[in-house]
Amino acid sequence: MADSALYPIFDAHPGLAAMPRAGLLQGQTPVEPLGDLPGVFLKRDDLTAADYGGNKIRKLDFLLADARERGRRELVAFGYAGSNFVAATAWHGHKLGLHTTGFLLPQVNAVYIADNLSVSLAAGATLRTAPSTTRIAIAAIAHSASLLVTQGRWPYWISPGGSSPIGVLGFINAAYELRDQVAAGLLPEPDRLYVAYSSMGTVAGLALGLVLAGMKTRIAAVQVVDTAMATPAKLAALVEKTRRRFEPMDAAFSRAACARALGRIDVRTEFFGKEYARPTSATKVAIDRFQAASGARADTAYSGKALAGLFHDLDSGALAGQTALFWHTFNAHGLPAGVTPVTAGDVPAGLRHYL
Repeated sequence: MADSALYPIFDAHPGLAAMPRAGLLQGQTPVEPLGDLPGVFLKRDDLTAADYGGNKIRKLDFLLADARERGRRELVAFGYAGSNFVAATAWHGHKLGLHTTGFLLPQVNAVYIADNLSVSLAAGATLRTAPSTTRIAIAAIAHSASLLVTQGRWPYWISPGGSSPIGVLGFINAAYELRDQVAAGLLPEPDRLYVAYSSMGTVAGLALGLVLAGMKTRIAAVQVVDTAMATPAKLAALVEKTRRRFEPMDAAFSRAACARALGRIDVRTEFFGKEYARPTSATKVAIDRFQAASGARADTAYSGKALAGLFHDLDSGALAGQTALFWHTFNAHGLPAGVTPVTAGDVPAGLRHYL
């Protein structure tokens, strides 16, 4: 696919065209009706890459390219035990000759954890666990300092979920992709876009991109992590960091645009439940309903809770007469070809109880 189709952001903002990209995207992700639900469409970001997809790939496309341009050989990534992001980083980083060390926090057990551990280890990742964010940070600093001493270089740290200005760029580009799909008649311009809200990079990028692309769409950001981890102040700070990174390259990345972007976001906390990845009854019903309508996979940590928000609003009549778009962030593929499921003996001791 032509570069202009994969990266429409660079046609709109040529000052950014020098930003490196790793070429991880297999093409524009499809948009399609969500079953026979009136006015509801599905953005298949579970199909970003042919082997391991999901929304993380849009961020990693820019982040891994930046790591290589800086001459880094080691990636440091953070997440929960079953992190899609750590698995995606390890898998796609390995293809680019980059080794990943993943630092993992405990979580509620879920069926997708074994798959993601299998993917990470098949890609040669080193996985380490710690019981708290403080202990994770200490371990990551110690590991990085050791690499500095032994290899002469600090590893490339990736913010949780890839939610840094460079990662956000992937979803600003995604908003322009959506604009082009609307212009091509593949769906009406959405009134409301539903997406999971955790490390905030996906939401920040979509909101800013929708504003820059001249679209009217509002975002229903369905919280899937504890509210202390994704706050309005942290979201505003991420958008501001993105502005400071890119405004010198293109004046459209202005304070006014950022303010409008933040004003497009409605954070929905009522579908989170008690804990990350712990499904509520609404989550389970939403996943079953979605899978029956679309044939796509969903998970209890992210997409299931975002779907619960969508179906609640649809069933309550809150979306009557409107067009809604569900942005599907999960990986469509399960285990890539050639990857076999791990057993308890394959993983570090702190991860064995998940298997």
